[in-house]
Amino acid sequence: MTALVVLHEASRTGAPRVGGLIASALQRYFDVRVVCLNDGPLIGWLKERVGAENVTVIDYQNARHRTPFGDRIRTAREVVDATPYEFVYVNSTAASEFVIGSKLAGRKTILNVHEKASELRRLLQIDLAKIEVLSYCDGIVLAANDLRIDLADVFGFVPERCLSFGIAVDAREIETLAQDTDAPARNAAGDLIDWGKRLAIGMCGQASPRKGCDMFFEVAAALPEHDFVWIGGWTREEAPENIILDAFARQKLPNLYVSHGVDNPYKYIGRLDLFYLSSREDPNPLVLAEALLLGVPLFCFSKTTAVTDFLGRNAIMCHGATNVGDSVRVLCALDPAEIRSAEFRRLTENSRSRFDISQKIASLVEFIAGT
Repeated sequence: MTALVVLHEASRTGAPRVGGLIASALQRYFDVRVVCLNDGPLIGWLKERVGAENVTVIDYQNARHRTPFGDRIRTAREVVDATPYEFVYVNSTAASEFVIGSKLAGRKTILNVHEKASELRRLLQIDLAKIEVLSYCDGIVLAANDLRIDLADVFGFVPERCLSFGIAVDAREIETLAQDTDAPARNAAGDLIDWGKRLAIGMCGQASPRKGCDMFFEVAAALPEHDFVWIGGWTREEAPENIILDAFARQKLPNLYVSHGVDNPYKYIGRLDLFYLSSREDPNPLVLAEALLLGVPLFCFSKTTAVTDFLGRNAIMCHGATNVGDSVRVLCALDPAEIRSAEFRRLTENSRSRFDISQKIASLVEFIAGT
């Protein structure tokens, strides 16, 4: 049985990575092909996971949202018609043309939704999705159960065939990569972090307002007694949306360290004492599952993400939107000995069974078979 998995982009983290993990895990059951609608740094990893011969990148001549939706549907149909796929798994609402194109070609079609209401509306606004897209689906897979509310808010209904699959990661890969102990991070003056000397509080992602890099900077400035580590792109070339580059260079905070873009963020995450999700919006935060798998406790805000049903019982959770004042208040109260204690780290227990793709994939296969 042949299956097609469609990824809307090839960034290293988030939904595309989940799509790659799902495609790889589905290979235990199906002959899987992957189509990515944009090139990017994830392609090499993806080819390693599912085989280079099974990965295709569609080269749009213009930005995809500037290509007429009808033309994109025709491209999707050409891809689907080329092989007798049993089903098509579309990994993001941003790839909606493959939902419609696949159904027009008579294929069973599953859509993975990871976007919250504001992002769903943005996709509709820039023509990467259509309001009728859910009606074309044979089944919907949700990155978090809370997204049912967002679907109802934006599309007016939630399809009957709906699976709350949640976040998925490869536990074995993460644990293996985290064993690398060479994890250099430098502050603006060029000084290396001395891991373990002080409490290390970290965030992972490409620096941007959406990821809250400005709030992370302000919190670090307010708490010089702790070390703060940004794991991911930071420079203008790596992160063109980083709005505090000038302040970073000017103030030279001695306790704010940056790894820059790295292929292995896990060796950094595993050395943190606390993972601080500074994002303003991050509906499908793989980094939270990755941190928990590495035994790192979390500090989050309820309006940031769609997985609050889980985080409310397994993390330090503040109500409302991410903000500097509450972040400083909570982090200022931290006792390093308590944060590093075995009791506190029990918050990370049972993460493997909840997030590991090898233990979750059977429920998705059963759902697909029943659609």
